[in-house]
Amino acid sequence: MTSASVVLIGKNVTLSFDDIEANFAPAIKGSGECGVLYLANPLDACSDLSIKVDELSNGSSPFALVIRGGCSFEEKVRRVQKAGFEAAIVYDNDDDGVLVAMAGNAAGIKIHAVFVSKASGEILKKFAGSTDMELWLIPSFENSAWSIMAISFISLLAMSAVLATCFFVRRHRIRRELPQSSQVREFHGMSRRLVKAMPSLIFTAVLEDNCTSITCAICLEDYTVGEKLRILPCRHSKLLTTQRMT
Repeated sequence: MTSASVVLIGKNVTLSFDDIEANFAPAIKGSGECGVLYLANPLDACSDLSIKVDELSNGSSPFALVIRGGCSFEEKVRRVQKAGFEAAIVYDNDDDGVLVAMAGNAAGIKIHAVFVSKASGEILKKFAGSTDMELWLIPSFENSAWSIMAISFISLLAMSAVLATCFFVRRHRIRRELPQSSQVREFHGMSRRLVKAMPSLIFTAVLEDNCTSITCAICLEDYTVGEKLRILPCRHSKLLTTQRMT
């Protein structure tokens, strides 16, 4: 049994009525359904309705107001649907105020159907046929809240799946690139043959403008006279940079 609300909105009036959706009709979802209310003829809809949707000049969705009794709820809703209406609002013919869940066979039922009290139906009758009045069938907050929670949960799962996929793809790429990075680092190391091919000189104590520094740029130790030095490709300041031979 699903509860909802019937809300009548006009220029100077807004009325809300409790209702219960029929268990054999499509559920009202989302923000609800909006239309214009008309009286069924005959009012109990136990025979084919004389008023047809094609005869209505207003372009809004037409809803039919029907009284309980005379035939089953299912018969009423099927005749309302056959006449082209998009919703059936059935009101009670008893003053006890107890709302009932209309039961029937759902096969072929495509329109919404709700049940309201007799007091609600008598008020709705006064506004039936007024094209400047909007009638809203609104689902209960509880149903809407469950829908929002379900959508949020599914969205969270989807986002988590995307993030997890991105993480594992990135991790796989890093693992594939690690051996290549190691090879690149090894490739940049200078071979012994290239080191031996570099020019060399014998260090002397005589310092001239084109002579090397007296201190090794690598180990920062002073040279001694007679040591053989390698001249590196790089130059710091105006001095040649050299490497001590072992």
